[in-house]
Amino acid sequence: MSLHNVASLPFTLLNRGQLGAAGVLFFFYAVILAGMAKAIFEIANFAGVKARTGSATVIAKRIVPAHWEWETGGRYLTRAYVKEFEILDLIIEGRKMTYRPIPWIMERTTANSTEPVQFKAARFNSKIYITKFKYL
Repeated sequence: MSLHNVASLPFTLLNRGQLGAAGVLFFFYAVILAGMAKAIFEIANFAGVKARTGSATVIAKRIVPAHWEWETGGRYLTRAYVKEFEILDLIIEGRKMTYRPIPWIMERTTANSTEPVQFKAARFNSKIYITKFKYL
């Protein structure tokens, strides 16, 4: 089967009067294209961006209570139990964000303090990716 036949399959189904099958294939193709566009955007967003060093203001330490989350394990959608954990509310270059460091760094961090941080700032949106926190 050639690529032309695969690409034109929904239109062929429409011409045969199989509207439901054509709609399903259009949806499937749209999901694939959206996933590819998101992946390309994420790669381009951080590609070539150098890590910078700055300071992060720790606003608060919070505890996220234990809860259930939906998770995919291969082909199946299951519920997973997540134990409670601590997160930090940070301000880096005027952008608010939450960050979950490893436990021994979390123990040594206090609220209302300023900590050194190494981060990458995205090109197209205000997303920040922290590479190192507190110990540079």
